[in-house]
Amino acid sequence: MLVLTLMLNLSIPAAFSASNHFSVDYSFELTMDESCGEFLVKDTQIQEIPGEPLIPYRAARILLPQDTVVKDVKVKFDNPIVQTGFDIPWGQPPCTFSDEPVKVGKNEEIYGSDNPYPDEIYKVLSVESFRGFQILNMILYPVQYQPKSGTVKFYQKLTVEVQFGKGMKNKLYRGLAGDKADVAVMVDNPEIVGTYEDRPNPLSIEEYIVITNDTLLSTFLPLTNHKGKYVNGATVYTVSWIYSNYTGVDNPEKIRNFIIDMYTNDSTKWVLLGGDIAAVPYRGFYVSTGGYTDSDMLADMYFGHLDGNHNADGDSRWGEPNDNVDWYAEVAVGRAPVQNTTEAENFVSKVINYEQAGKPKRVLLHQSRVGSGNSPDSLCLACKCASWVPADYYKDYLLEECGTVTKAKWRSAWAANPVAVEHMGHGSTTVYYINYEVGGTVSWYTSDVSSLTNTFYPWTTSVACLCGQIEYNDCLAEVYVKDPDNGAIAAIYNDNYGWYSSLNACQYSGEFCEMEFRACWSDGYEKLGDMLNQARSYLVSAAQSNSYYRWCFYERNLVGDPESPSLTQRGGLLQLPMVTITSPANRSEVYGTIAITVSTTECIDKVAFYIIYIINNEVFGQLLYTDDTPPFECFWNITGFAEGIWYTIRVDGYCSGEIKDADEVTVRLVSLV
Repeated sequence: MLVLTLMLNLSIPAAFSASNHFSVDYSFELTMDESCGEFLVKDTQIQEIPGEPLIPYRAARILLPQDTVVKDVKVKFDNPIVQTGFDIPWGQPPCTFSDEPVKVGKNEEIYGSDNPYPDEIYKVLSVESFRGFQILNMILYPVQYQPKSGTVKFYQKLTVEVQFGKGMKNKLYRGLAGDKADVAVMVDNPEIVGTYEDRPNPLSIEEYIVITNDTLLSTFLPLTNHKGKYVNGATVYTVSWIYSNYTGVDNPEKIRNFIIDMYTNDSTKWVLLGGDIAAVPYRGFYVSTGGYTDSDMLADMYFGHLDGNHNADGDSRWGEPNDNVDWYAEVAVGRAPVQNTTEAENFVSKVINYEQAGKPKRVLLHQSRVGSGNSPDSLCLACKCASWVPADYYKDYLLEECGTVTKAKWRSAWAANPVAVEHMGHGSTTVYYINYEVGGTVSWYTSDVSSLTNTFYPWTTSVACLCGQIEYNDCLAEVYVKDPDNGAIAAIYNDNYGWYSSLNACQYSGEFCEMEFRACWSDGYEKLGDMLNQARSYLVSAAQSNSYYRWCFYERNLVGDPESPSLTQRGGLLQLPMVTITSPANRSEVYGTIAITVSTTECIDKVAFYIIYIINNEVFGQLLYTDDTPPFECFWNITGFAEGIWYTIRVDGYCSGEIKDADEVTVRLVSLV
């Protein structure tokens, strides 16, 4: 395949080219909970290591300039605020939502010492890639604790200095405006996005694809026909075709290599795995923590996180700590858990009806106890999720602390048609508790789902164990989504055990649930697959450095369509922005100074004009002009260009900095004589 190299300007701030380093400042705001003597710092997580002090940290995500590598990292700080008289408690072993918590005492060696804990105020984790953008992941510790004297040092500002050198190009970099917008939201220094070059959209674009088997192929065609009204290109592919046209060590890798190709060359954003595991296979990841091991955890992130192969050592286990797991998703992946044409027809109909329905401004926030006497307090998840929901939404709290949550109350709360449902409680593959202790245990089974009467389908999230175990036939998540009349449009549940802290019921699995609410309402990622990817991105550093978070990260799968918008209603045909070359005509002969004119529709507010040509089997490209004032046009002075060969004129149309459409014509230069 010939590679097109466009001669575009790369905007690198002068300070970078002169000194090859840059810095990022982090500020920390302190609040104190005097009831327990803990230091609480805004916008941080708590590091919990059994027996060791509970210390806040912030995950830093620092974008590197394009095609660079990290040479050195330093962190500078001013004199800290020093206070004494603190007895910071210690961490406890995390517990699954299927076990009883185990308590441990404090680490006497640490608590009997006055050495600062942690001994460093930062930790470098790795450099990860997101769509070819290189991101330095770090952990910053704004608090150090000297246990013996009860002294706390609080750093109000930490400055990370990064020295970089020249690196290799990332093959997954596409240079699309949409990719730049997404990474800018993700990192702490979005100004560095300007160092990455722009590239034109590919001529063939398929933003949404379905992968299914031959039996279900025709059943999914109405879905791609529907999606094609709202995205730029939607197509169904079969696993048999993929297996015949792509290589890999096994069928899951062949599917992943196909997705990589579609992402790279066709701008694919959303992938629906159209079938249960018998129709579309899964990749099992290996993860071990807290005395539990899952050597085959269904992790559909394998098909969306496209750097590397998640098996660096080449053994029979994917996703091990030494396997260079890719933590940032290039595409959004969901799974339709259907096994036959009837279930597939129901799924397709449900998705189309959901997308065309008005979205209620109502959420259901649930709590059942996870321990006797509500210890630890499990009300936290409903409160934390609610904090991200806008004020004009009705928040329906269904809490065990307010009385027994019966099946009748659960049905009634769903019948009120919330747009999202959060569940807190214990569970297993086909059941979860909606009430634990007050008035007795109340279990909600897969067999109960058909008794729901809701007329709008919410998306739902839960911390419960095993309720999203897609390998099982059928788990609770699958039954919710497959119900043809009621139930849910999507479920983000756990494939294996969920985890919590005996000190904080919302730590570990609960943080993923909360971040899904944050991604949806605060970050604007309303499409279900994008929402899951954005939510997990907040916990990358935690998953890299802590095996419990790694477990939770792997097991969060989307049962549902990844492209479905959860907050907006889809109506008639989408009028796509278009740019079309009106002159010169395709296959025409031209000479002199050539006026290139275009017509545009909708929001197109800028047009870039390129020429592309081949000399001696080498492809060349050149940006001629960028026009941001209608009518968009460009004058090509052909002086210096060879006559008698064919040139491709390409135009890219932009809306608010994002490429929306492209067009090409081919012309031949001729002499006036």
